[in-house]
Amino acid sequence: MKSRTDLQDKLAEQGSTPERGYAAWKRGKIERGLAQAEDRAGMIPMERILRDFGLER
Repeated sequence: MKSRTDLQDKLAEQGSTPERGYAAWKRGKIERGLAQAEDRAGMIPMERILRDFGLER
């Protein structure tokens, strides 16, 4: 059985790599979302959303 210290050392060695990958993924996702939000032609009209969900007034 491995000691608790061995496991903590192993986790400490690998700790920063996934965080950097996640940060890059998150930044890319936000940038793609912002670019998509600027393209108004690709957005679904509000009237259609309200009609489809039965929220018309």
